[in-house]
Amino acid sequence: MHVKEFLENVCNEIKYKPIRNDISEELALHIEEVKQDYIAEGITEDAAEEKAVSNMGDAEEIGKKLNKIHRPKLDWMLLILVATLIGFGVLVIFIRASREADTYSINRGIKFITIGIIASGIVYFMDYRKSLKYSNWFYIIASLLFILTIFSGHSINGSHKYLYLPGIEFSTNYICTYLYIIAFAGFLNKFDYEKNIVININKFCLKIKKDIVKIFVLAIFSLFLSLLVNGVPMTLLIAISYVIYTTFQIIKSEKNVKRNLIILYSVIAIIFICFSIFVIITRPKVYSRLVESSMNNDSEYNFTHRYNGWYGVKINEVLESANFTSGIEQENMDVSYFGLFDGGTCHALITIIAYYGTLSLWIIVATITLLFIKLILNCKNINDNYGKLLIVGFSSIILLQSLVNILGNLNLIPLMDINLPFISYGFNGLLVNMLTIAFLLSIYRRKDILFKEVNKNKKLKLKIYFE
Repeated sequence: MHVKEFLENVCNEIKYKPIRNDISEELALHIEEVKQDYIAEGITEDAAEEKAVSNMGDAEEIGKKLNKIHRPKLDWMLLILVATLIGFGVLVIFIRASREADTYSINRGIKFITIGIIASGIVYFMDYRKSLKYSNWFYIIASLLFILTIFSGHSINGSHKYLYLPGIEFSTNYICTYLYIIAFAGFLNKFDYEKNIVININKFCLKIKKDIVKIFVLAIFSLFLSLLVNGVPMTLLIAISYVIYTTFQIIKSEKNVKRNLIILYSVIAIIFICFSIFVIITRPKVYSRLVESSMNNDSEYNFTHRYNGWYGVKINEVLESANFTSGIEQENMDVSYFGLFDGGTCHALITIIAYYGTLSLWIIVATITLLFIKLILNCKNINDNYGKLLIVGFSSIILLQSLVNILGNLNLIPLMDINLPFISYGFNGLLVNMLTIAFLLSIYRRKDILFKEVNKNKKLKLKIYFE
């Protein structure tokens, strides 16, 4: 059997077509290596090729084994956890609709969930690796959307939130945040340690990695745009997410890890101090409110109660009145509570507790915790570095939002305008979160598939074990 025929027979057994070329090239290189060894022993070229192919074994059996190894897989556990959270989000939609006797929210929610499922299916079957070469474009699009929102978006509570186009209303908050996550995952993955910027001053020579300067400048600019559109809380979460997967990449690179981490966190400390001063100057109301709350010695409420004001008082009443399996009695739910439930999508969790009791809280917390653990395990099992960075970036921003929202709804920290992913009834956020999970599922789908650029100038060995 000739090499070409052997490779065709192997690849015919592999159902996932995109991986056939990679496997075929590696097998061909291995056969060529064995063939050259036989030729060196004095065997003719044709005989050496035939013997090398024969040593590989049965083509169909090899193909079936490789098909099992490189078969795409669906992460059912991750899908179930997300579906559970979306189920609570549907409850919030029904609560709002029943309270206001409005079917528009239900119809709109069903429409967005349907669109999300269809769009997620498309993203799931796409090869996530193709997004790597468009990292610069993702960054440019996100920045342009933020700039467009700054100059033509509608302002809510003093910050630009929504961009209105003919017949379309959407929040650039979510879409731009996740576009930046994808972009910076690409920047970090393509980091070149060899390119330096050399600064010579007399006998002093300073070398700075060119890509460090690029990533630092782009990160600061993206955070500046986010601050103008999203406000301080969401911008801080994006910044923390940047730090998390930059730290991950530094540790994984294994090159001057300690030194690079010290430099990274020193720069972050300086930026944080400058950012705090900037916030104090530009947002004096927030600063004065924090100082006033901390100076208040009233022992009836803790710091967060005082900072959250009326919302803090009402949240505390809900937490004290709600039972384990049932919420507040309807006759005790006066009109004043409706201001809490309608105060924004960031109050979805306390709304669920008020109607369904604290059991729902524990289920949500447990689900998010399991989601966090599952994403960590997925990251550990992914071989592709770009896929790892995407998982770290996406999971960090989702879990940071969840943590801040839950703690705020429990009066443990000041309330912030941060939605609870998959549960808050902001349909734009729900759609983007669904696409994000589809992206993560797409990465997991290919976790056991060999993605390797084959350098034809090098000899590779492919070992196949049969049990």
